[in-house]
Amino acid sequence: MVTRARDPGPFVREIEHTADLGLEVEAPSLPLLFERAGLGMLALMIDLAAVEPRERVAIALAADDREALLHDWLQHLLVRLQAGPFAMSELAVEEVSERALRAWGAGERVDRARHRLYTEVKGVTYHQLALRETAGGWWARIILDV
Repeated sequence: MVTRARDPGPFVREIEHTADLGLEVEAPSLPLLFERAGLGMLALMIDLAAVEPRERVAIALAADDREALLHDWLQHLLVRLQAGPFAMSELAVEEVSERALRAWGAGERVDRARHRLYTEVKGVTYHQLALRETAGGWWARIILDV
């Protein structure tokens, strides 16, 4: 499945946190949760409606567990946006297990003349990071350092 920034419905809910940004994400499947979390975080930083899926990039990650994998996934997307700067408006997680992820993202280089930037996120934290399976699918809480 591919999750696009233009898909209807909310990807994430912002939750109150004293100095940082908190997000909660729900999805019927783990790959979809990762996709929604990624686009939800990116949407806090850039107007994804203006980002065209012109170039596709492969992403492969490994981590100690699923929570660390979610952290590393979001941190990877953040670094691509900050250092590239490359923004993605489509994400597809093709495979996610307890310790590995294989995915791709589609987007384009950031053009400050066309892309409106919002909040600067410094990093994805482990503070209150949670990922669990629920009766309806998957739920996660993520805190972002701003």
